[in-house]
Amino acid sequence: MRVIRMIALLAALSARHGIGQARSLPFPVNTECVELNQTVVAQAVNGRMAEAERTLSAVVSGGGAGRAADPCAGLALSNMAAVLLAAGRLVEGERLAERGVAVLDKLYSPDDLVLLRPLQVLAVIRFEQGKTGRAREAVRKIQSIRVERPLDRALVHGMTASLLYTQHRLPEAETEYLASLAAWEEAGSGNTADAGAVLGDLGTLYMDEQRFPDARRTLDHALIILASASDAVPLDRIKLLNARGVLHARRQEWPEAQQDLREALSAADGEPWVSPDALRTILTNYAHALRKNHLPQEARPIEARLSALSGPRPRDLAVDVTELMPGKK
Repeated sequence: MRVIRMIALLAALSARHGIGQARSLPFPVNTECVELNQTVVAQAVNGRMAEAERTLSAVVSGGGAGRAADPCAGLALSNMAAVLLAAGRLVEGERLAERGVAVLDKLYSPDDLVLLRPLQVLAVIRFEQGKTGRAREAVRKIQSIRVERPLDRALVHGMTASLLYTQHRLPEAETEYLASLAAWEEAGSGNTADAGAVLGDLGTLYMDEQRFPDARRTLDHALIILASASDAVPLDRIKLLNARGVLHARRQEWPEAQQDLREALSAADGEPWVSPDALRTILTNYAHALRKNHLPQEARPIEARLSALSGPRPRDLAVDVTELMPGKK
C-alpha cells in the first residue's frame, strides 16, 4: 500500500466541480483557510500535534457549526492525518481522518468532490493497519464521488485497485492500476511520486502472479521516477527497495537481494518516521538474504535488532522473504 504524501488539498479543492447538490456549500478557499492549514500541518510535521489540535479547536469554537471554519477545519484534520500516516502513527492518524471526514459529511453531499482526498487518506490508513473491511467502506464512498478530471480519476482507480488487490482479484486490480497510471499521464503527472507509488503496487501484484520480468521492469521504473520526483517521501523508496529485494529473493538472486535490502535498511535507519512494523519486515528480509549469502556474522546483529522489536508480524508490506523458507508456500 502506498503512502500519502503531503498532498495539496487546498489546491485540489479550489478547482472543485460545481455539482449543484442541495447540501453543497462553496468551499472556503481563502487566505484564512490556507493559513490555518499551513499552520496546523507545520505544527504536526514538527511533532506538535496537541498544539495543532488546539489551534483547530480555537478556530472551530470561534466560527460555529456550519460556518466557513468548519469545512476548513475538516480539511485541516485530514491534512494532519496524512502527516501522521507518513510518520507511521496510524491509530492517531485514523482518529483525525475520521474526524475530518465526519465534519465534511455534515456539510457536503456524499458524492461531492470535497470528500475525495480526505476519504483517500482514511482508506489508506485503514489498509495500512490491515482493517480491510473498514477500508472497503471508505473506498465505496470514494467510488460514489463524481469525478471528471484525470487527477481525480487517477485517485479513484488507484484506491479501487487497492481494494481489489486485498480481495485477491488480481486481474481486475491490474486493470485498475493501469487505468490509474493512464490517468496520471493524462493529467501530466506521470513522473510524480503518486504515479511511482502506483507502479510499485503494480510491481507487487506482478510478483504475486509470478510474472517476475514484468515485476522487475515495473519496480525499476518506479524507482527511476522516485529518484527525480520532487514530491517523493523517503518511505516510498524504502518500500520499493524492499519489494525489489524480495523479487530478487524469489528469483534466488541473493547478492542482488542483499544489496537492495541493505539500501532499504540504511534509508530506514536515517528516517525517524519509519514505523516499527515496516522496520521489522526489512530486518527480517535482510537477515534472511545475509544467511542465504553465507554471511552469518553479518546476519547476527540484524537478527538481534529484530528480536529487540516487539509486536505482531507486520501487515503493511505485501511480501517478505520469510515466505520462501522451507515448508512455506
